Amino acid sequence: MPKASFNAYSLYSSELYDVIREVLHRIGDIDYQHDAELNKLGAALSDEAVKNYIKNKIRLVHQKERQPYVDLLASLRLEQQS
Repeated sequence: MPKASFNAYSLYSSELYDVIREVLHRIGDIDYQHDAELNKLGAALSDEAVKNYIKNKIRLVHQKERQPYVDLLASLRLEQQS
């Protein structure tokens, strides 16, 4: 492991690191589900206009589900820096 990476992680307390890891895991789950829905949609529909409309709706839901976790990560980073 590069020394810089180790130093970056060593700045976090073990409790905070656990929370960050769980939040990142949840974001990964949300992203995986989003990708699966888009792939399923691609195979199910042939009408491009309808497909694009539904893709946009899926992306909006994805962003709405994901954003609170991204915000939490940002606040945890600020908390650790102060």
